[in-house]
Amino acid sequence: MEVDIYSTQALRGSVSEIQMTESKTVRVLLKELGLLHRHYVVLVDGKRAYLDEEIGEGQRVIVLPIIAGG
Repeated sequence: MEVDIYSTQALRGSVSEIQMTESKTVRVLLKELGLLHRHYVVLVDGKRAYLDEEIGEGQRVIVLPIIAGG
């Protein structure tokens, strides 16, 4: 199973392809990447994905840092 991960600062501006042997939730994927879920927004196939949503084969995942300021 292949999932494309696109990121800005989350993975140092890299684009990487990871191999998954089974579908995972967004929460599990972020944990495996070493990212705190409260600091990132995840898009799956262009739509916001919530922590308990499953990521399956062929889906495109974008990990974006949450930006705040004032």
